[in-house]
Amino acid sequence: MIDDYFEFLKKITNKNPSVKHFRLVREFVGVNRGFIRFVIELRDDSELHVFEYVDSSLHRIDYSYHWQNKEKILITRWDNAPHHSEIETFPHHVHEGDYIKPSDEPTFVEILKKIGERI
Repeated sequence: MIDDYFEFLKKITNKNPSVKHFRLVREFVGVNRGFIRFVIELRDDSELHVFEYVDSSLHRIDYSYHWQNKEKILITRWDNAPHHSEIETFPHHVHEGDYIKPSDEPTFVEILKKIGERI
């Protein structure tokens, strides 16, 4: 099940018209958990660094979608690192420059769509 989900992530990435290049950094699938880390170069030369750590029911335990420009400067990062308990959607939040804002838990498909609309 985790294998299938990770293959799905790779497949939708490679079919997305905003994507120029996909690079798998690391992938691990165990009996009960797995993680995947990859980098996507986008058509405007920005990069999306993707990390998902899931359990066997495909619940995302940890995630980070870090979008940076070609100068490696943060544009937006969505994640659930538990370090902003003041945010109403804790632990889910989004970094936009120096600002941290509430965010619902996004899916990778939603992130690709949001970025595609902005580039």
